[in-house]
Amino acid sequence: MQFRQLGRTQLMVSELSLGAARGAVRDRPRFVEAVQAALAAGVNFIDTAAGYDDGVSEEVLGEALVGHDEVIVETKYRPYDGWGPAAAYTGSPAALVASAEESLRRLRRDRLDILLGHGLRTRESFDRFMHDGCYDAMVRLREQGKVRFIGISELSEGDGEHQILRTAVPTGAFDVVMLTLNILLQTAAESVLPLCRQHNVGTVVMMPLNQASRTSGLVSVPAALECVRRHVAAGNLPAEAPYTEATLFDFLQPYSVPEASLRYVLAHDVSTCCVGMSSVDRVHANLRALERPYLDAERLQRIRRLFGGIRSQVL
Repeated sequence: MQFRQLGRTQLMVSELSLGAARGAVRDRPRFVEAVQAALAAGVNFIDTAAGYDDGVSEEVLGEALVGHDEVIVETKYRPYDGWGPAAAYTGSPAALVASAEESLRRLRRDRLDILLGHGLRTRESFDRFMHDGCYDAMVRLREQGKVRFIGISELSEGDGEHQILRTAVPTGAFDVVMLTLNILLQTAAESVLPLCRQHNVGTVVMMPLNQASRTSGLVSVPAALECVRRHVAAGNLPAEAPYTEATLFDFLQPYSVPEASLRYVLAHDVSTCCVGMSSVDRVHANLRALERPYLDAERLQRIRRLFGGIRSQVL
């Protein structure tokens, strides 16, 4: 396992990190085994959120991480009444502080390593978050020692060109941002990542498999082809070869689609690539992506040529 610096935090984080959005409720023992296998492999960064499985993700992580105080945990407060792009903004300083306190309790920690505003999705709601006391509450939590570093994550399915992060990063208000970068949404590489380098902001990549759905995501050839079909239907890609051919992803071989997708992200100047690992087998499969060089120049160029024009995410 290689380690990279998380922006100005000075934290050294494993280049591959564990996303804990799913698995804790579906199969708790299996999830805990996966966490333990990831830690044994050198993973030292785990992402969760108060809203994942209604807090059960944090609760199970709190049990699994007893005795592992060195592991860096990132969690989030969602200031909306739902997950979708049209959800109403409901953020308040009191709710943010209460959420952080509950996260501390569930995670069994004295302080949160990283607290993010979760899924900021419109300019209007971002402005409210920054001026209604929510951002100030995060700063106070940091000053009190209950939080080490603060940041925000985006909602890329509603903001494929990363307008929120492009606005937020230059303000200097945030230590860390969580952003989407994958083969089928490359826009952050040309916009957000240069800004983060300029302002020394840590970058946690989410959705490296786009959306890890069995039917439409970068988890298998059939699922990846279905996601491409949806892009074609949305007008994001032309309805012609090679996008309509079953051999579209053959050039990634001998890598599988998910392994190549992780390799694509790791080939960029990001702090860590966060991916779900809800089983020991999935942990071991993901670890294969760490072998350098991640992807050769020819494959990277072909990925950019084929999919670099996509400007909105399709799930």
